[in-house]
Amino acid sequence: MKLFFLSILLIIPLIGTSQLSIHNFFERTNSFLETHTHEGRVNYPAIMRNSSELNALLGFVENVDLQTLDTNATKALLINAYNLMVIKQVVSHAPISSPQDVNGFFAVTEFNVAGERMTLNHLENNILRKKYSDPRYHFVLVCGALGCPPIGSFAYTPINIEEQLELQSTKALNDTDFVYEKDGNVYLSEIFNWYRSDFKIDGKSEVDYINGYRKTKLESRKIKYYPYDWTLNKIDSVAFEEGLTDLFLAEIPVPKFDLQRFTAGSLLSKGTWDITSFNTIYTQTKSNWQGVDYSGFRETFVTSLWQVTYGVSKNERINIGLDINLKSSASSTDSTFSGTWRAFDFKNNDSTRVGITSIGPRIKILPFKNVSTFTIQSTFLIPTIEHPEGYSNPDGSGNGNLYWSDWNRFISWNQFFYTKTWGDFQLFTEVDLLFRIRRSKEQITHMDLPVSVIGSYFLTPKFTLYGIAQHVTRHTYDIFPQESNDWVISMNYSSVGAGIKYQPASNLTLELLYTNFVRGVNSGIGNTFNFGIKYITK
Repeated sequence: MKLFFLSILLIIPLIGTSQLSIHNFFERTNSFLETHTHEGRVNYPAIMRNSSELNALLGFVENVDLQTLDTNATKALLINAYNLMVIKQVVSHAPISSPQDVNGFFAVTEFNVAGERMTLNHLENNILRKKYSDPRYHFVLVCGALGCPPIGSFAYTPINIEEQLELQSTKALNDTDFVYEKDGNVYLSEIFNWYRSDFKIDGKSEVDYINGYRKTKLESRKIKYYPYDWTLNKIDSVAFEEGLTDLFLAEIPVPKFDLQRFTAGSLLSKGTWDITSFNTIYTQTKSNWQGVDYSGFRETFVTSLWQVTYGVSKNERINIGLDINLKSSASSTDSTFSGTWRAFDFKNNDSTRVGITSIGPRIKILPFKNVSTFTIQSTFLIPTIEHPEGYSNPDGSGNGNLYWSDWNRFISWNQFFYTKTWGDFQLFTEVDLLFRIRRSKEQITHMDLPVSVIGSYFLTPKFTLYGIAQHVTRHTYDIFPQESNDWVISMNYSSVGAGIKYQPASNLTLELLYTNFVRGVNSGIGNTFNFGIKYITK
């Protein structure tokens, strides 16, 4: 009998969620917002004290079948979902004073919407804006900050969606704190700068669009953008500031900054630092050159790449950084694995070499604001040691001979990243355009075209398993014009590997990776052992 009553108690909380209809969703969202918002501000402490209703509403969003909804119902549901997801993130990370206090608030943390995992940026830019192309969404999607239009104390509903979009747009564009004229200038929110093209319709300007809603028309055409206020749109509360209500969140898992899904293509929010160290031991006992295979030796190259990255833009579209390469290398007649350790002698002679070989600035951008999963990164590396490609004494005496350490060329490294996620699976693709630019007339400029694919499975919130495949083709520019004067393919190789990531803390990831070079033409054929550490400031 006790077991029977226990089962009933466990089932009751689920009934409301499982039987929640689309009509009930809008009705209960309306009640939730009526209760927990006032004059554009949100009572986050009250929501934290009892988050069951918020979780039930998001549970419906997770399981809803959009194919059964008409256009208006879909629009209304997705707008409400966005605003509820913002609220969920805020209460999950309390106490905070701004959405920017949470790493990846808009671009990294994912929710489940109709069976598809997505970020807030993806929902806004790749679904709502892309599919419906309606500027009025900027006045109803509330980012959790005072700089965005205030959140309404009501739900958007299918029957009233058009009227509600018009009403909120009219309110926002007539708000003298949101749009105003001063000293002959029109002052607008950064929203009009970030999404400028949305408001330029049929050849008209942003001011023309705004005047279509204003009672008092703007006269000036000279636009300035005032700073965006990222202060949290909260109702003041001592409990919220002190974080005293965290215990109420223990009942249900909540979204956190998901560093496991953070890839090389992910962008940081403004003021956030990423410090990464990726360490590689590449060792080979075979190579191929002009159709001949060589063996009976061991060459080892150890690279410690240190990358420091900083988020500089409020809209998470620009990161800047610095790369530093520390390298050690060695050649040994001992072809067994023990010959690898010569690379750790840390000496500079004819068979071992060590040094900080290159350093350079880096920039990462989100070129298309509507495609948050495509980014571009460019790095320019400058050699920092003398004779990095090795040196042989011209007199043949052996005195002053140096082993290879790194390329003695300027390196322009351009990487194109694209990421796609399906639930617990993620596909990360990278296409590179890498130039090693000659520094002297005796050298040849290289152009490498690496293509990489990484498939990840998020085993648990802390563990990720992944596999990697890469193919690299190198083109060289022939310096003998009497023979040819174009790019020729000089080498290529392919590698595969597998790795694991472990996240011991919310902002720290450890990574192990092994790769095997399965084939090569005019290249070495070896293995790599890799260890990475990534730390992101909170």
